[in-house]
Amino acid sequence: FVLVVILALAAVAAVVVGGAGLAGRLPENGVVGVRTEQTLSDPLLWRTANRVAGPGLVAAGVIFGGGALIGLAMDAPWSYVAVVVAVVAGLFLAGFGALQGARAASIQARLQMPEATCCSADEAPSDDPAADCGVTGGCGACALKGMCDHEARPA
Repeated sequence: FVLVVILALAAVAAVVVGGAGLAGRLPENGVVGVRTEQTLSDPLLWRTANRVAGPGLVAAGVIFGGGALIGLAMDAPWSYVAVVVAVVAGLFLAGFGALQGARAASIQARLQMPEATCCSADEAPSDDPAADCGVTGGCGACALKGMCDHEARPA
């Protein structure tokens, strides 16, 4: 009976959070939703990620609810298997939805970024466009953020 109550509560929570995310009304928080460094840094990315993750969470809630209903019929031995399958399937859907939400936020963040330029764009071309940055591989890498700014370049 305890498992049924936990599954029912998980079902309600997943449907409520997924529905709020899908509607774009899930407030930024540190407890529920797609919480990545990107999504917590930008409200638009937060809404995008949770809108994309919403259907997966709602589906997970429906599956958890179905598992809870099946769990009420614990008389049959197959009901235990059905509850376990419901839990695994619901967790898979919730995780898949969160992954898709994080991917959508990452894509949205890349679309919002200004076009990357190289340090040597205004200087004489060379074989290595980032030669004047003191690094190799180009200035567009995340680890080199700020290296291409004229003020940030080493003298």
